[in-house]
Amino acid sequence: MQHDGEVQLKNAQLQEHTGQPAQGVESNHAGTSTQTEHQLAVERQKAEEYLDLLRQTQADFVNYRRRISQEQTEERTKAQLTVLRDLVPVLDDFRRAMERVPQGLAHHPWVEGMLLVNKKLLALLEQLGVRVIGAPGEPFDPRWHEAVGAEERSEMPEGTILRVARPGYVLKEHVLRPAQVIVATAPPSASGGSGQHQDTAER
Repeated sequence: MQHDGEVQLKNAQLQEHTGQPAQGVESNHAGTSTQTEHQLAVERQKAEEYLDLLRQTQADFVNYRRRISQEQTEERTKAQLTVLRDLVPVLDDFRRAMERVPQGLAHHPWVEGMLLVNKKLLALLEQLGVRVIGAPGEPFDPRWHEAVGAEERSEMPEGTILRVARPGYVLKEHVLRPAQVIVATAPPSASGGSGQHQDTAER
């Protein structure tokens, strides 16, 4: 009995001295730590995937809002163009009526009232971004002007607007109606004389 007790005591002392039980605990702890790190890596990867998905969703939503805003702007512009194109003939009627007012009635209250209405209408159109196009002295531009006549002028560059037969209107870059204009052309004698002089010089 005493011998067995001594053996057990020595075994306990040996285990304490060699540290075998401690190594077993450290081994278990190391395995648990590795497993925890692996789980953290997996969760971190999932978090990155969710974050990427969130970023993509946010970008898609921003693009969607931008596209919807652009479509709404285009629809408003189309509606404005339709209304303003219908309004252009009314402006013509005002202009013709004012041009035909007799001199003796120029200061009549009714005429002055019509002039005031026309002035307010033009001011409103200007606030909406409508511009009148076509003016004498401007170069002809097929985007904004429609040539309805031509006159020979040697003192002006060819293509210069001489007169405006009917004013045009634009809303930003959209043409409501091109301006009808009379433009200057070079006289035939100028080109013909130049050619004749050149032939004579060559001879």
